[in-house]
Amino acid sequence: MKEYLVRDNRKAALAIARDWAAIFLIAWANIEYNTLYLYIPSVWLIGGFQFAIGESLLHEAVHHNLFRQKKLNYRLEFLYALPFFRTVRQFRNEHIVHHNSLGRKEDQLVEDYQQLGLYKNNINFFYTWFIKPVLGFAAYYYVRTISLRPFGKEGWKILVFWIAVLAVFLATGKMLWLLKFWIIPLWWSCYSYLYWSEISDHFYTRTGTRSNLNVLTNLVTHNNGYHYVHHKYPTIPWFRLKRAYHDLLPAAGDISKGLIDTYRQIVHNKAMHPNDIFGNQSPGPQKEKQYDHSGSI
Repeated sequence: MKEYLVRDNRKAALAIARDWAAIFLIAWANIEYNTLYLYIPSVWLIGGFQFAIGESLLHEAVHHNLFRQKKLNYRLEFLYALPFFRTVRQFRNEHIVHHNSLGRKEDQLVEDYQQLGLYKNNINFFYTWFIKPVLGFAAYYYVRTISLRPFGKEGWKILVFWIAVLAVFLATGKMLWLLKFWIIPLWWSCYSYLYWSEISDHFYTRTGTRSNLNVLTNLVTHNNGYHYVHHKYPTIPWFRLKRAYHDLLPAAGDISKGLIDTYRQIVHNKAMHPNDIFGNQSPGPQKEKQYDHSGSI
């Protein structure tokens, strides 16, 4: 396993730079060519790269997979956590429980599924899957969840970061840019992507975890779709997940090819096994092992 566990600071820097550069480039194009026809698709493009930063790369930092030095995953959180009103430590405290208690009441995802209305017997899943998040429910749910978390030892960093950001945009008279190219994409498209991702990962699976092997999705989201192998080996960094999947777990877990395929699987599994939400072959809890900076156990 050692060859799969080595982190790479250069790849981390390039991944972060790619996503931020894409967001700035899309924003610049809209400033130069200010039309609604360009702006609407741009919101969903920006949201995709926001998801890549604030979900995929933050997720890597949470597992200490982003940088070789453990402390860097926390010290550089202003690049991938604070802009999304989170800190690495806040996310890690919740996420490690998810790995250790998948599908049990301690798992935050169980409550999320309930709050998202997924356990209702008369649920219209077509509306819930395709329409509901785009109409703003995803933004309502995730913004509400974040806003109810009290500021503590970690929260002050979010507060200071956003006071500084708002001060800069106010001083330069560019608050509209912040709204158009960060807040709206975050609330509308990024949170919709997060909604689909969280449901897709585990809801009505046969094995407990679903992987999305869509090539474009994994290109944008840094292999975030290789979720089954991640749950089996949570300390393998993102850029080695595809190889690890094919070498160690070929065709394992539930496999989806995209948004529509996932919808079909959930509808089918729900009809066949209505009480088996997390699957009867779940890989079970995967406690996170500690590794030194070289990646060895």
